[in-house]
Amino acid sequence: MSQRRTVPRTSEVVDPRLLESGHPAPRRPLSSEVALMVCFLMIIFGVPISQICIQLGHGQRVQFTDIFRYAPSERNLRQFEQGLKDESWFEQRLRPLTQHLLFRMLGDTGSKADMGRNGWLFYRPDVRYVVEPDRPDPGGSEGDWVQAPEGTYQDNVVRAIVRFRDQLRERNIELLVMPVPGKPSIYPEMMWRTAQGEGKGLASPTLSLMEKLHAQGVEVVDLFNRFQQVRENASKDHLYLAQDTHWTPEGARLAAESVAEKLHALGWAPQPTVEFRSRKVRVRRYGDVLEMIQTRASQRNVSAEEVDGDQVVDKAGRLLASSEAERPGTYRYPGGTVSLLVLGDSFCRIYQEREPRSLGEIVGVSTDAAGGNSRTGGMPTRLLPGSAGFPSYLAMALQAPLDFIVSDGGASTDVRRSLATDPEILEGKNVVVWEFVERDIQLGKAGWLDVALPPMSGT
Repeated sequence: MSQRRTVPRTSEVVDPRLLESGHPAPRRPLSSEVALMVCFLMIIFGVPISQICIQLGHGQRVQFTDIFRYAPSERNLRQFEQGLKDESWFEQRLRPLTQHLLFRMLGDTGSKADMGRNGWLFYRPDVRYVVEPDRPDPGGSEGDWVQAPEGTYQDNVVRAIVRFRDQLRERNIELLVMPVPGKPSIYPEMMWRTAQGEGKGLASPTLSLMEKLHAQGVEVVDLFNRFQQVRENASKDHLYLAQDTHWTPEGARLAAESVAEKLHALGWAPQPTVEFRSRKVRVRRYGDVLEMIQTRASQRNVSAEEVDGDQVVDKAGRLLASSEAERPGTYRYPGGTVSLLVLGDSFCRIYQEREPRSLGEIVGVSTDAAGGNSRTGGMPTRLLPGSAGFPSYLAMALQAPLDFIVSDGGASTDVRRSLATDPEILEGKNVVVWEFVERDIQLGKAGWLDVALPPMSGT
């Protein structure tokens, strides 16, 4: 009778000599498997348990219980997920350190940025928008007017802009639209080596949007052509910051001059009523792309970019920058009715309004050339420098005051929501200039919803 050989389990370590002799293999503790399981469980449960201990240690409410406090709707679950991310100790402390090490050692810019040439950094949504053609909007928009399940992103944007134009015309107000090129549209060669010289080989998808708006009778400012002409004239001044998503003061000035020229050509320019003056100011800036990829702690180790701008003041020496007493992002020129309103995003806010001091500092402000007024020289550096952005350049080009509403990333819908809740700012207005960066055509915050303006007084 043949001997039956005991087949060991795959998880047991067996000496081959025991098999040869026919003796059964001894069972050994599965220490390696147990250790692996323990490590796996620690990875899964270690982070939430540590977060709970940290919150209890600081006397805070345990955040994960929020999931039982609200109905399990899609919106509430997304807010719960975002809240966990925002409050996570590991997200706030360890991730920036890890991202900093990856950036310094491997040049890894994370999920929000792309490394360009010669130290240039690009915001990934800017790059994504340029390389992706217009495509169908799968859900249309939440607004009744602009909802078009079979439409493209551009189609919904055109509908929203035309709708807003018509709303303003009911109030005898004209609309001028200004899409701002993203940095890859103007400097593609700093992103791709294969881009043809001076960006001539890149056609932004926004050009087709502008054609659609022209066909609907909407007046548009073409910054793409203006910026390209400046580049072809071998200008040494960059129009965009190398490590930031925004333009330089020179880019903001050119945009303001383009708008002023368009307003004069249309006969919409306000009459010069205020004498605005400017003086040179030099600012050292650390790019916001570095902050996005959470390397803010290393910004002082990265070469800052110094740019020259013009700080604009009126005859009384007042800055065109909102005070803390006003609504966030809203500015009204004091002393009478103003006929021009600017709506925009961070391209209007940069150099104009308050910014974190971590983004830079004022290097120097010259003396007011018209009389030694040094009032602006003592402004806090958190303005960086304040009253030196697109709205101020536009006011100086027109020699006329203006009001503005700005919202970072919210020019597509948020600024119109602010306008709807503060309709008094439309009193006396003849023209609205609406600025938005081109990436918001597909990737704008809150999309392009229809925002109904309240009825006019007396109707």
